[in-house]
Amino acid sequence: MKATKDLQQFREKDSKALFKELADLNKKLVDLKFKASFKKIKNFKEINYIKKNIARIWTILSQRAQEELAKKE
Repeated sequence: MKATKDLQQFREKDSKALFKELADLNKKLVDLKFKASFKKIKNFKEINYIKKNIARIWTILSQRAQEELAKKE
């Protein structure tokens, strides 16, 4: 349920905002992985959640790029 809400929010944003969100998520993922290596975090599921959001954003961006290519042809 939460994933579909996240997906809708990502689809509403423009590409520039998605790239900014992607950079923020990547930075957060690196930080969480670093903390996980020293066992400083308790919620390890958050790492997988961030990875999935990154994948969702890349999927949306690639779909938009394919749509733009189709429009040009």
